[in-house]
Amino acid sequence: MRKMLCILLLLLALAAPALAQTQVDEVRTQIGENYVAYPQLTGMADEAVQKKINDDIVLSSGVANHLVTLATLGDSPWGLKVDYQVKLLGEDVFSAVINAQGKMPDGHEGQAYSALTYDLATGERLTLDALFEDVDAAVAWMEAAAEESLGQELSGYMEYSDITPLPREAFTLDADGITFWYPSDQLRLMSGYSGACQFFYSELAPFLLTEEDAVPAQIGAVQDPLSQQEARKAIEAAVTEGKLPHVPVTLGDRMTDVVDRYRLLRTPDEFPGGRYYVLEDPAFREILVISDAIQSGYGASVVEGVQMRRGDLCGLLIGQAVREDWHAILGEPDETMTFTDSMAYDYGLPVGESDIYHFGEHELRLHADTDGVLRAVQLGK
Repeated sequence: MRKMLCILLLLLALAAPALAQTQVDEVRTQIGENYVAYPQLTGMADEAVQKKINDDIVLSSGVANHLVTLATLGDSPWGLKVDYQVKLLGEDVFSAVINAQGKMPDGHEGQAYSALTYDLATGERLTLDALFEDVDAAVAWMEAAAEESLGQELSGYMEYSDITPLPREAFTLDADGITFWYPSDQLRLMSGYSGACQFFYSELAPFLLTEEDAVPAQIGAVQDPLSQQEARKAIEAAVTEGKLPHVPVTLGDRMTDVVDRYRLLRTPDEFPGGRYYVLEDPAFREILVISDAIQSGYGASVVEGVQMRRGDLCGLLIGQAVREDWHAILGEPDETMTFTDSMAYDYGLPVGESDIYHFGEHELRLHADTDGVLRAVQLGK
């Protein structure tokens, strides 16, 4: 019995490193209302890799320079606030974007992002060739898409408005897609924030590596398509909940909270009965948040709808799926609305038809152009 117990203890000791779980801790230095906060990894089985990543975060993100600025800030009217967002994608990839606002290391007021993405197996920074079969082809497509979507939203009065070239080295990954973070002297929005541009994995499917041991498969960017039954169940659940996949707002959210968090890119567009909000946050590229007409006051306004003009709804890819595809999944619509030239203009949609479905208390509209191709997905109350 004693021998068996010793063997069990030995096996548990050998298994202990495998049970290690990577976590993200915060390191914060604060002086009054000003602070520098940044992430550090803990709990990794390979301490050398953990140290390599943590050291690089401090050096490559500019945190070391921001700490010097904080220590010598004095009574600067600009202050300094450095915070971050992180994503751990399993035990494979760690992404962080550091957001610095206030007095910059060069002595001027500003805002800047530093984006870092690491391979947790090696501690090395990931590059685009870990994601794409043909990096140049993928970047060319993304740059064209960014020019088309961001170009029409940006003000011609902006001093720094270069959408291309895409900042290939400055990207983060999350469960939904890849985001590129621009330097402030290349693309700076009217709010003073640097620009950023996000692409869903479904948009990039033709370019992604598909091998099982490649990064896209490891982080869930490449998955088997849903069956029609699975797709219907997922769509029904999303509409009933009032939240589209990939979109970080839910029907009923307060518009004041949404705007405070994601920032307005420009003045909302009005349409009959409501308003379209175009938000700065990169997750909302070609995604509109819909409110009422604000007749009862902005403070009481809530999210009445969300309209996606890119990406996919449970495999129904905007720009590729056709009406036969969603009819096969959802059946015939409860009703169909025809958009003539004038009506399409009022709503900012192409001429065509919207198929309308109801699940729970909410409504789903799938808008097709005159060729029957899906051009917009809209969730509403």
